Amino acid sequence: MKSIKTKEVAVLLIGPFNDTFDYLIEENINEISVGQIVSAPFRQRKVVGIIVSEGSKTISQSKLKTLIDIYEIDPIPLPTIDLISFLANWNCVYKGLVLKMVLSPLEAIISPQYNKIYKYNLEDSLSIDSIDNKKLRSKRKLVLDALINSDKEVYETSLIQDIGVSKTVLKDMVNKNLIIEKLIKIMPDFSKNFIKSNDIKKENDKLLNEHQKNAVDKINKSILKDKTDCFLLDGVPGSGKTETYFETVRTCLNERKQVLILLPEIALTPDWQKRFYNKFNFNPLVWHSDVSKKKRKEIWLSALSGTAGVIVGARSALMIPISKLGLIVVDEEHEPAFKQEENVRYNARDMAVYRANRSSATIVLASATPSLETFYNMRMGKYIHLTLPKRATGADMPDIKLLDLKLYPPQKGNWISPLLINEIQNKLLKKEQTLLFLNRRGYAPLRVCNSCGNKVKCINCETWLVEHRLVNLLTCHHCGYSKHISNICEVCGNKDQMKSCGPGVERIEEEVQRLFPEAKSITLSSDTMKNQNLLTNAIEQIKNSEVDIIIGTQMVAKGHDFPKLKLVGIIDGDIGLSGGDLRASERSFQLLQQVAGRSGRHTTSSNDKGIVYLQTFDTENPIIKAIAQNNRDEFFEKELISRKNANMPPYGRLAAIILSSKFESDLDSFASDVSRLAPSFKNVKIFGPAPAPMYFLRGKYRRRFLIKSDKTVNIQKVLIDWTKKVHKPSNINLTIDIDPFSFM
Repeated sequence: MKSIKTKEVAVLLIGPFNDTFDYLIEENINEISVGQIVSAPFRQRKVVGIIVSEGSKTISQSKLKTLIDIYEIDPIPLPTIDLISFLANWNCVYKGLVLKMVLSPLEAIISPQYNKIYKYNLEDSLSIDSIDNKKLRSKRKLVLDALINSDKEVYETSLIQDIGVSKTVLKDMVNKNLIIEKLIKIMPDFSKNFIKSNDIKKENDKLLNEHQKNAVDKINKSILKDKTDCFLLDGVPGSGKTETYFETVRTCLNERKQVLILLPEIALTPDWQKRFYNKFNFNPLVWHSDVSKKKRKEIWLSALSGTAGVIVGARSALMIPISKLGLIVVDEEHEPAFKQEENVRYNARDMAVYRANRSSATIVLASATPSLETFYNMRMGKYIHLTLPKRATGADMPDIKLLDLKLYPPQKGNWISPLLINEIQNKLLKKEQTLLFLNRRGYAPLRVCNSCGNKVKCINCETWLVEHRLVNLLTCHHCGYSKHISNICEVCGNKDQMKSCGPGVERIEEEVQRLFPEAKSITLSSDTMKNQNLLTNAIEQIKNSEVDIIIGTQMVAKGHDFPKLKLVGIIDGDIGLSGGDLRASERSFQLLQQVAGRSGRHTTSSNDKGIVYLQTFDTENPIIKAIAQNNRDEFFEKELISRKNANMPPYGRLAAIILSSKFESDLDSFASDVSRLAPSFKNVKIFGPAPAPMYFLRGKYRRRFLIKSDKTVNIQKVLIDWTKKVHKPSNINLTIDIDPFSFM
């Protein structure tokens, strides 16, 4: 870490700041480093920040304030400081807000944990003989006796445990100068989170096939040479991608380097954690929004100190300041969940590639259905392509059959075609499992009045309320607003005319229970699996063959391996095919191929392959046909040609400006001002302002500009220069979104 010799330092503070502020350090402090975490006076408050360089020397020392505190904690590593600047500049956000994410939880810095230790007060010249002469209660005498007989300080926990004394008594003895109390800072030590080769039980090792071994060898060479290679680990569903990168994790740990593994969502972690423990005989440190503050504090400190071996988490884990980073794995790299859409907007996958480069670390992007951008980068030679074309178990890929709902419609009131019903019955007779997939939560996506046609909407958003019959609520999945289900129309007042339109997973569960009353079914969605324990128990039930029919949303589409699952039924393959945005077809293809890949992962005979039935009204749709033919690369090539012809990513650049306000007239007036000041650049096209497709969201009206440019254009500079000219009223929010994923 770079040392600073001067008494003036430049500090980046937490908050809406891009520029640093100059401060003085106290004369008695002789050495300080870049990355040191400090507390600085700013206006009338204290703000935490980090030292990023020597001071600018542009302000007289007499006008500079002195730092309040320099925390006794390891400095933030230089690669993390580089990430702060790059992420902020790329995404047009404040560096100080990115720093806030890096220094979260703040409690780890400003509220360190201490152990209390005690020794007797030498100034009172106490001896064992003189203790009896003092009028002390028995517990106090025992404390003094223990301290006098000890040749070193005694921990508070030992006194409480051995003598049975309370904290109150010890505090009182300190106040009366009978004993002296010292505080020793506790630094978490997760050194057990590291392993050596002989710590792994070899019986937990799975034999790798030639494709897996080839991938492991190439990644390991990169780790051992500290190379910043980016690998695309591209394997069909069930090809053993996780087991493959586990072997590279082992190599990294043997080199005493730290590993960061990013998963798209919490739902994947319970089963993943179990597989990790079976492999390594220790648990990784898990980081996500549901982890307690105390645990987050411990993980953060141990990552910074270098004692945390493996950290696994959602996208926010990317911001943890890991000091000895050797490997990053982005699992299911194509997932939209890696793009943060609120507050500081960024794509964790793309930022992970940059962070690995700055840390001299290797990075692995793993997916059965890579994003089009990653696929393109691989084709252009930026990423090293590692393929796993076969399932690790040796099983064949499933047969995918299109079920034309125009030819084989479900019975009235049902959503499962008779052909699929017969196939489910066959699997039940064979004691094999079925998965029914529908990417819709709740009972029905819409409730409408038969008399007047009124559709029940959210009061905060321009969207329908979703019916959740199990809890008797209509709920908005955007803002959380809910109200009880009523059979009286709020518009025309007619009773018993409210109708549920369309299916959700609750409705499919109801149909399954009616059709197969003897079968044990379970529904996996974010509504039913509200915590990790519920999800873990559900997965165990499925793996132990205690469940016959699984009904699920995208929660079950990836990351899970159910050995007895032989049939997948996709209830509505047409959902999302016409999403109206750049990535609609790509996302639909990825999701449907992922869920199809759950079927028959452990079949041993080619005559007993897994089966997928995809119910659709559009058997000629290119996406549906590509899935049925298991022809991913051809689909991707056609998509790339389409993108190239339109100069869309990855060939061109996209950005958005999103304006929002509670006051529609003020918003429209401001949007006109922004439009009037729009720059004119070669190879830059500006569309808008237009109402967002979901123009009223969470109580605010929204307008959008879409900016399209060639790759040669510095689109960030265009946007910053443009928005700087605009005087923004306080009642309007302006957000810049680089490389937008959502166009809603």
